[in-house]
Amino acid sequence: MTDNIPMLAQGQPPLILASQSRARQVVLAGAGLAFDAVPAQLDERAVETESGLTAPGAVADCLARAKAAAVSALHPGRYVIGADQTLALGACRFSKPADRAAAAAQIAALAGKTHELHAAVAVASGGQVLFSHVSIARMTMRPLSGQAIDAYLAAAGNAVLGSVGAYQLERLGVHLFERIEGDYFTILGMPLL
Repeated sequence: MTDNIPMLAQGQPPLILASQSRARQVVLAGAGLAFDAVPAQLDERAVETESGLTAPGAVADCLARAKAAAVSALHPGRYVIGADQTLALGACRFSKPADRAAAAAQIAALAGKTHELHAAVAVASGGQVLFSHVSIARMTMRPLSGQAIDAYLAAAGNAVLGSVGAYQLERLGVHLFERIEGDYFTILGMPLL
């Protein structure tokens, strides 16, 4: 059956993941892909501003493409995967919270509502993007009291500062949700399918 695995999965030398995200690394390792992690050294907010894009999916795609292209330009002959994710509640986009108070405010804003995660992945070689894809997951958070939010933040600790929306579905964040529509890998920020 392994004869049908795409050559990208069996590539020599291994892929490069242009990310320091532990969740993305776990997803690729779990899929049996050999890779090196080489985070892109770029100012994401500057790339976003310069692009002029505002739609959540377009921003995620732009950033994934920029990461893949930047790292692949430094590693000729290697396939590089770039990924990014944005969270939108209607017209409002969220970024990683700066501190616990910002995390509490984000969760309070999302509580009882459905938001969208837009996850983009891009593959580049020689500084040129070969393809990219954006996937969307719709997630409905349970209504939460201030006390419930504080309890969640105390239990989850500083991990909430490392993800947009202040939750990690693969950890304690799963307790915040009543419904999820979409691909699990999209939620983790690495749409494999």
